[in-house]
Amino acid sequence: MNSKKTATCAVLLLMGTMAQSAVSPVLPVGVDAVQVGTVQDIGERQSLLIEMDRLAELAPAPADGATVAESGQLSEEFDGLVAENAPTKRRRVVKKTSAQSSASGASSPSAATKAARTGDPRVSAIKREEDRARQAVRRGDYPEATKLFFNLLDKETNPARVLQIRFILGRTLQEMGLHQVSAFPYYEIVRTEVKKNPKNKYVRQSLERLTVAADALDSDILLNYAVRLIDEEEFPAGNRDMLFYRRGEVRLREGNYIEAAKEFNRVRGNSVFHDRARYRLGLSLVEAGQLEKAEQVFVATAEAKSSTDVTKRARVNAMLGRARTLYQRKLFAEAIDAYREIPRDTEQWHDALFEVSWAYLQDGRFRSALSNFHSLHSPFYEEFYQPESLLLRAIVYHYICRYDEMEKTLGIFERIYGPVQKELRNVLGGNMSPIALYREIRKVDENFDVLKKTGKRQLAIPFLVARQVLREGDVRRSLSYIRALEREKKKIEQAPATWRDARVGRYAKRVVERRMEATQLAVGRLILRHLTRLQDELAGHMEQAGLVRIDMISGKKEAGKKEIAGKGTVRESVDQEQDRSYYVQNGYDYWPFTGEYWLDEIGNYHYVGVKACE
Repeated sequence: MNSKKTATCAVLLLMGTMAQSAVSPVLPVGVDAVQVGTVQDIGERQSLLIEMDRLAELAPAPADGATVAESGQLSEEFDGLVAENAPTKRRRVVKKTSAQSSASGASSPSAATKAARTGDPRVSAIKREEDRARQAVRRGDYPEATKLFFNLLDKETNPARVLQIRFILGRTLQEMGLHQVSAFPYYEIVRTEVKKNPKNKYVRQSLERLTVAADALDSDILLNYAVRLIDEEEFPAGNRDMLFYRRGEVRLREGNYIEAAKEFNRVRGNSVFHDRARYRLGLSLVEAGQLEKAEQVFVATAEAKSSTDVTKRARVNAMLGRARTLYQRKLFAEAIDAYREIPRDTEQWHDALFEVSWAYLQDGRFRSALSNFHSLHSPFYEEFYQPESLLLRAIVYHYICRYDEMEKTLGIFERIYGPVQKELRNVLGGNMSPIALYREIRKVDENFDVLKKTGKRQLAIPFLVARQVLREGDVRRSLSYIRALEREKKKIEQAPATWRDARVGRYAKRVVERRMEATQLAVGRLILRHLTRLQDELAGHMEQAGLVRIDMISGKKEAGKKEIAGKGTVRESVDQEQDRSYYVQNGYDYWPFTGEYWLDEIGNYHYVGVKACE
């Protein structure tokens, strides 16, 4: 393979910005033993049946004086969740009956009995549907249960029963794995009740369930909404670690770093969120300027995981966080040692290789920096976007007066990033729609390996730039959310036709499709912002490259004058005294580079050039 020194990966530079307690359920009488399922299934089913028992205690309102609920009365759109922000279709009761008045309070079984005695055929029909729904839940047939409860919402006018039916509908949808669809009835409960009756148990439980849905979908919007309203003391103790972690994420994105650190620090050691929480605790402390405390957190996290798996992501992230923190503290020699501990067979190693080059430069170790650049600019990393590394390499050559190498490096920079800048300008000047931008980035995301291997891309966005955009945390998370919606849509499509064609099935499909459309549009706008930022940064890099070239010409001119004057140059080692014998004596294989790169040599090159300054 011939040497091909090209640009490498863009990296965030050294900032580091980087269940309730289990209770054995008591099975209700009549549960079919064959259908019980796991302990968790039993618990969920039992809690749903208990909720339906409470529903049965409330009397359906008689039809007299009340309109039937409008078809599709659930919120058509979740405020702040969808682009259209369509108004909610709400039930209007023309006349509140005495039965409704009593039911809106703490109704008792006597109220239900009294309503049943009226002989109202509508009440009897509702009771029959409730019985069918109960049987469906007992046998775990949640699709059938959702159909029945969705239809009951159109028939019921008792506000207290409507509240319960909405909650049960959300629960049954969630049991089907339709977290996004379930969010709407939960949200409708919160939206209608949180101001007039914030202590209502269904408000609390709906917020809890919204948080569970947000966690399952990895949805920032749902998460932000639920976290802002939830009362920690009323949240189930077994789920509080999730609440603390997600609330910390919200505070971190808001820039409230001290509060974020407090939330992350509350996550218990035995929680599945613990590793992520400790890493983000360190990030929060870094952002808050508490660098020494952040380093202690990173060290403790890395050491706690060192005995289980040296390449575990949580451990390596903590190690990288410590190295970045040491760099920010200007402890460059210690930062170098920390960066060099990052395992080679991890995705973070390439980031560490670039970032430690900055530490080498700050510590005056030019030869070591140039050794890293030889690896970073090998063909193995030619598909990474990293104009800054090429400029840094050119600057190091300037420090040691190696103007020929400096000119070659600037030439590589201009050859690669000149066309990239032009293509970026065309993309942003062509007024591509956000949806078109989203589709281009998604195309790269889904076909990355093929595109990288074949080189036949035909992309509107330069491949190097698209790859960099896909590394952005907000883009990755948004794409993860879209993939969760796609999985939910697939569940809907694979459901029995009797459910898909029912009103609840059509409603579920509409909800998910609208969320997907709105999210794709939002991601496209996010991509547009990143492209604009990259264009501005690249323009700055191009300007800097021009200034570096002027310095190079000036330096070459001065060197020429001195040579003519007979002063010549003094060729010294760049930053170390070791020669070939040093490496051989210490067990290294020592071979001259002949222009061919090998993967097992990456990271092991050593620059042996000399300083050419007077």
